[in-house]
Amino acid sequence: MQRRKFVIGMGALASGAAAAVGTGAFSSVTATRDVEVEVADDASAYLRLEGSGGDNSEYVTDDGDGGTLEIQLNSSNETEAGGEGVNPDAVTKIDDLFVVENQGTQEVDVGITKTGDNAGLVEFYPDDGDYDSTPLSDSDETLEAGGSTSVSIKVDTEGEDVDNEDELLESVTFNADASN
Repeated sequence: MQRRKFVIGMGALASGAAAAVGTGAFSSVTATRDVEVEVADDASAYLRLEGSGGDNSEYVTDDGDGGTLEIQLNSSNETEAGGEGVNPDAVTKIDDLFVVENQGTQEVDVGITKTGDNAGLVEFYPDDGDYDSTPLSDSDETLEAGGSTSVSIKVDTEGEDVDNEDELLESVTFNADASN
């Protein structure tokens, strides 16, 4: 009888130890799920980029390549008055060029990076021509969900060795990071 109690006791102890350690541990899991991610044009994306539609709308098109925002300050976008680009050895400011809007669900910090041989001559500023603020290439602009900011541009060619037909800026990349 003692032996039977000992065997039953050991069985109970082994079961309790297994329950305490747990038997559901695993090293890795691979699970396939359906995910749908679609590309939308700039006006419909989570970070909306759209021409402001104001006085300077002829410099911006919303139907660049695949519905993307395109800014043209060159001879391919001659104005009705005959302008074909920015002046050499001058500062050109264009207010309210386009709008950046956060159409996502959380606050984001928006900034830009620029490429091109003369990218340092071109700066983008938030808040409709506040050229005393920090440019978007040096500091991010925080946009609440549903929030937006108007963006202006400043081209400073003073004292620079640029000629007609020189490309100042090749591309601008907008970066939006969710705020913590």
